[in-house]
Amino acid sequence: MTGRLVVVSGTGTGIGKTHFAEALLLALRALDARVAGLKPIETGLGEGGVSDAQRLDRASTFHVKQTGYTFAEPVSPHLAARREGRPIEVDVIVRMVDAVRRETDLTLVELPGGLFSPLGDDFLNANVALALQADNVLLVAPDRLGVLHEVIASTRAATSVPLRLDGLVLATPAAPDGSTGDNAAELGRLCEVPVRAVIPRAPVQALASHPALRALAESLGRRLS
Repeated sequence: MTGRLVVVSGTGTGIGKTHFAEALLLALRALDARVAGLKPIETGLGEGGVSDAQRLDRASTFHVKQTGYTFAEPVSPHLAARREGRPIEVDVIVRMVDAVRRETDLTLVELPGGLFSPLGDDFLNANVALALQADNVLLVAPDRLGVLHEVIASTRAATSVPLRLDGLVLATPAAPDGSTGDNAAELGRLCEVPVRAVIPRAPVQALASHPALRALAESLGRRLS
């Protein structure tokens, strides 16, 4: 039997996907289930510090060796792969994730950059999400001016893959603006993909216990049985 798979992507880079994914994994721990977090492609590791993959693994209850594609340069994955002569292959990622799914109740995969960031000359993150055959695909977006365009463009483009998006997560940005707090209601009118959570800017541990995140974790967890 294969465990459930949740893919986390976003409308861009640097918008808090890893922070959200880490908090969601911590919230899922309360389900007393084998939960694993993976980041199969990561750039910028030459800058040192804790990697995103390590952060997700620390928040997991089921630990695996992170064996994905890692690159030193803080650039788009397709550029890093080209410069290092190590092209990213979709089949390799699928096999890696499938191997973990066979051992867990729920596996969370965070993809790098935005949903339509290129990973090669002819494929994007969205193509990887489709190939993974995820049970749920969540799109993280910053709750700020411009997010309506970013979300509407991303969700409409997803239909061309075709990739089903199951929910939106709005994250409060470091510098809120006049639209922050109102975008969820507007997206409810303008977008067919539902807003599943609106999360504040908070430390990971505090965010994991936020009612919106706990409700999302419980919704995903109910499907484990």
